[in-house]
Amino acid sequence: MIARDNVFQLDKMPLFAVLKSDELNFLKKAARTLRYKRNAEIYQTGQRALKVFYVLKGAVKIAAQNDKKEVVKYVVQAGNLFGESCLMGDRYRRDCAYAMMNDTEILELEVNALLYLMRHNFSFAQSLLHLLGERLRQTEMHLENVVLKDSRSRILEFLHQMGVEHGRQVGVEILVKHNLTHQDIADLTGTSRQMVTAILNQLKRSNLVYFNRKKILFRDLDALSLYAN
Repeated sequence: MIARDNVFQLDKMPLFAVLKSDELNFLKKAARTLRYKRNAEIYQTGQRALKVFYVLKGAVKIAAQNDKKEVVKYVVQAGNLFGESCLMGDRYRRDCAYAMMNDTEILELEVNALLYLMRHNFSFAQSLLHLLGERLRQTEMHLENVVLKDSRSRILEFLHQMGVEHGRQVGVEILVKHNLTHQDIADLTGTSRQMVTAILNQLKRSNLVYFNRKKILFRDLDALSLYAN
């Protein structure tokens, strides 16, 4: 972990754009920017929850773990919060967080400063609640998928969502750069690593995707959606 002296321009970020200049200055005093290497721990289960984190660059894996196994709960991309449960009263971490790539940059914010601003700036409180609501909606959708859909459908839907939300147009194809292992995708979809590998190989043979450890190239996202159905 490397601490940086400068704090990013908070007023350039959508979440903090509603803050007044004095509020921004107050928040900057309660913030710092940190840079992490791949797989570096940001926080661990049982640790005091005194900070909220905002991903500036890279991605962060949130996982639950015990002595025998670690299960990925979700992945946080740039422009999103994590560790926010302390805003709702959690005193200790229920999960752990790791950087997923080198030079992952995290804005670390003191929870008491955020709570103060939420009490004094209704627009900021609304912005935070919107982000928390989106996280809850995604969690509910994930639970519904696990209960109502079979393994194949969950994996295909997850891949399609990756392409839509994180893909970059390359000619007529969509490129997604990522750091997810097949086991990570299995954890995120409630399936097995063997099933993920089998589905990806089927898609590759059907010329719908090309993939390696660092990227997935979607030949045709619409065709993938039809394949899922």
